[in-house]
Amino acid sequence: MMHEDQEQQTTPESNETPSPEIVAETTTETEIAETSNEETAGENEEVKAVEAEEDHEAPKDKKLAIPDFDVLSIEASLESIEKHIKEYEPQRIKGIVESGRSRILQELNADRDAAKATYLEEGGNIIDFEFDQPQRKTLGILYGGYRDKLRSHYAQLEVELSNNLAVKMAIIEEVKALPMAEGSAKDKYDTFKGLRERWNQTGLVPKADARTVWANYNHHVDNFFNFLRLAYDLIEKDYQNNYDEKVALCQALEDNIQNGASPALFRTLQQTHSKWKRIGPVPRENKDALWERLKAATAKVHELRDQYNENLQEINASKIAAKKVVVEKIKALTAELPSKHSGWQKASKALEALRAEFKAIGFVKSEENDSVWEAYKAAQRGFNQTKNDFYKEEKTRQRESLSKKKALVALAESLKDSDDIAGAAQQLKQAQADWKTSGYVPKKEGDKLWEAFRAACNHFFDRLKGERKAKTAQDNAVVESKQKALAELKNTKIGSVEEAISASEAYSAIGVLTGRNKKLEDDFDKILSEKVRDLGLEPSVLERTMFEAKVKALVESDDQDGLHRQRAWIREEMDKAKKELHQLENNIAFFSGAKGNPLLDAALAKIEAHKTRVDELTVLRKLFNSLLK
Repeated sequence: MMHEDQEQQTTPESNETPSPEIVAETTTETEIAETSNEETAGENEEVKAVEAEEDHEAPKDKKLAIPDFDVLSIEASLESIEKHIKEYEPQRIKGIVESGRSRILQELNADRDAAKATYLEEGGNIIDFEFDQPQRKTLGILYGGYRDKLRSHYAQLEVELSNNLAVKMAIIEEVKALPMAEGSAKDKYDTFKGLRERWNQTGLVPKADARTVWANYNHHVDNFFNFLRLAYDLIEKDYQNNYDEKVALCQALEDNIQNGASPALFRTLQQTHSKWKRIGPVPRENKDALWERLKAATAKVHELRDQYNENLQEINASKIAAKKVVVEKIKALTAELPSKHSGWQKASKALEALRAEFKAIGFVKSEENDSVWEAYKAAQRGFNQTKNDFYKEEKTRQRESLSKKKALVALAESLKDSDDIAGAAQQLKQAQADWKTSGYVPKKEGDKLWEAFRAACNHFFDRLKGERKAKTAQDNAVVESKQKALAELKNTKIGSVEEAISASEAYSAIGVLTGRNKKLEDDFDKILSEKVRDLGLEPSVLERTMFEAKVKALVESDDQDGLHRQRAWIREEMDKAKKELHQLENNIAFFSGAKGNPLLDAALAKIEAHKTRVDELTVLRKLFNSLLK
């Protein structure tokens, strides 16, 4: 707590000598910290602040608020520093410049270290590592200009302090000489008031001389007031004026206390004590009570400040906790990695919201703030690294997908005019299925490829549709002609095998039947067989003759479906005959060996008949194969 200055009340009846006022010693500026190793050698020089007495008659400039550099980008921070350097005196913005510079260097160093680590991981040599940071150069230029201004300020201040010391020493000598000067006490008092006004208007002096100068001044002022005992009425009036000023100071401080704790209240307290010391003595009877009033108000302010600081610590602790929660939320964004672009877009939006939430918390004056800030930046770097890794892999996948789609487009282009309708249709259908699973490509290229692919497919299937219509019309004509031929056969008498063969060839020459219309073939064969059977030929010879004629006609008309059906018929008849033969041969074991058993004889006859049938079918199969060659 500050102590009241020891005021001397001088009256004609008093010979007391006042003791000098106690002068608080503070340093208005501290030494500016050295710059980092990245700055130029000239910037490594320390700029020493000139130490001066704290108490000065001129009011102090309002303290500037330090911007929240934690939430500003490097560019915004540089602009803020540059703006403050242009608008304010260098000694007023030391905290702002140093805080902003520290934060910028912290981020620049982190970026450089990350680049260096990546360079080394990729096999680079540390000697060859180069990392240009234009923002670091800009910061160096701004900070160098600021330091030059600060040096100039302190050089000028040192000169001013020395001049002020000389002026105050001269004033002391004049006050010292006043009692012995010529003139009345009133004139001497008027002269003293002028000297006191000059004293109050004279600025700071070097701190090392402040206490001595202040003590000498008060000593000679007291001597002068002792000399002025006979002019007590003038002194009493001056004391009363001093008393009124100090009462006003107390009242103003007490009024501010009613508004509660705030930085403005704490500044008011400092200003009140500074003005109190400059006002001068008050009447002795009011001195103690007035001082106790000031002490009581001061104690109340200190109590409010202690409570304010405690609340501020709680607020800061809650802010730190809130920032840690945000950091954990950012880390949680990559706990389950998105597998698609949409998922990463959603996660990126969540990150932006968390960034805004972190910035909204604001700057926290706490020892943990730097560690939380580092954790916050590390969490973001982790997110961005994971996101970049995903999109690197995504680009690889997109290149593969692009190659697949280009290959499918090339395939579709090559097949769109193919004469192999069935084969091309099957390949294009498979290509369409493959397109769906070929993966994502950027929309701009994907749309172009899709249009080309779809156009080729549409071209082919439109052509296929037209050919199918033509084929359907052709098939309908064949069906109509064969139906007519079938109707004519029913009314035609077949007199020889040659006529039967000619009718079969003529029927096959009409064309190939497809689908359910193939039943006409079976109907024709059935009717023709019935008519030929009436000729009295041996069944096997007749069958072979008609089969040969049928196959020749199918070969001549290139009816592949008909040929397949004939081959299948031979196979089915052969399998059926062999199966029945095998069954009959197995059944023989159940008969007794005695001859004359009618059941056994019947079974043996069937076996011989089936063997004969197998032989006949074997002949037909060989005949079929020979006709195909």
